[in-house]
Amino acid sequence: MSLLKEILEKIEIGIPAGEIVERLCWRDFEGFAAEIFSENGFVVLRNIRFSAERRRYEIDVVAFQRPRVVLVDCKHWGMRAGKSSGIRDAAARQLLRAQRFEGKLVQIFQDAAEWGRASIIPVIVTLHQEAVTEHSGVFVVPVFKLNQFIEEVRCGVFDAREVKLASLMEFQC
Repeated sequence: MSLLKEILEKIEIGIPAGEIVERLCWRDFEGFAAEIFSENGFVVLRNIRFSAERRRYEIDVVAFQRPRVVLVDCKHWGMRAGKSSGIRDAAARQLLRAQRFEGKLVQIFQDAAEWGRASIIPVIVTLHQEAVTEHSGVFVVPVFKLNQFIEEVRCGVFDAREVKLASLMEFQC
């Protein structure tokens, strides 16, 4: 049974959704976010590792739906003092990963070679029940607002960061 279906069944019997998701371990939280993108028609890859400029990077969830690529860093953090500075720091790191990912997109997802262009959308998914915010071009989305955010992604609301893609043939030469 998928994690998403399991959570929905628990909600149906009256367990509060917030309580269910807070009890997930960080790995299951990542899986939950990935399943939400998958259920919304995205091709999803998890734990993507790549190297760029002599450094290694990892992105928890990468969701593809032509011409958009959503790069997700999942933060299963509880409420604590200094949370906003932690989110700002995480956003800065996610922005750097997004910038480095641009040059690796076609290598990681070869179907993107046919797109011609892609919008890269860096996101942090959190547990917090807050509004969607933006820090330095990175969107911070509470997990319970992820479906709404995905609908806005489909409408092109967040397409400001667009990159032109070279064809796969150019990369192979």
